[in-house]
Amino acid sequence: MPEHLTFEDGLVKLGNTLLPGILRCQSIRCGVRYDESKHDAMSGKAKVALGWEDAGITLTLDLLCDEVSDCYAKLTAINKVFKATGGKKATPQIYNVTGRHLRARGISRVVFDALDSTESDDDDVIQVQLTFIEHIPAVVKREKRANAVKATGTTTPPATKATPAPAPGIVEDTTNPLLAGIKAGMN
Repeated sequence: MPEHLTFEDGLVKLGNTLLPGILRCQSIRCGVRYDESKHDAMSGKAKVALGWEDAGITLTLDLLCDEVSDCYAKLTAINKVFKATGGKKATPQIYNVTGRHLRARGISRVVFDALDSTESDDDDVIQVQLTFIEHIPAVVKREKRANAVKATGTTTPPATKATPAPAPGIVEDTTNPLLAGIKAGMN
């Protein structure tokens, strides 16, 4: 059973773990998936739109030093959650998401994909970015593709057996090409 990713009022919770830090912003990005191919005698690549990439969700947190722990201890705690596995298998955890922004974009499940951290010399704050990728199981993708074909009413046409075109009549070349060229030049 997947855990839940929730965030509200500046707090982020993964499963039963409340992550340390203050939520500063959330961004969601989804782009078009292209097939790029290079053609002979053409500069550049030909792009063909194939569909949509899985959405990427980024949460930015500020880890502050306080009387309980410093920013490095908080980063260690978040890193442990990032490296946690989903059950008996050594695979990343899948999270069901809650949140109106994610639901408005049609995202229901995510995988914790990346953890980035930065710090500056100005203060005792580490800024972390938690990146999640939309998780759509392969079975669901195949079902959606099949349902799309049913909805449009299109089916693949039955295979037809190729019949070769009749060969043109055989032309006999009874003239010597060298002599034909000389004769053509004399005329």
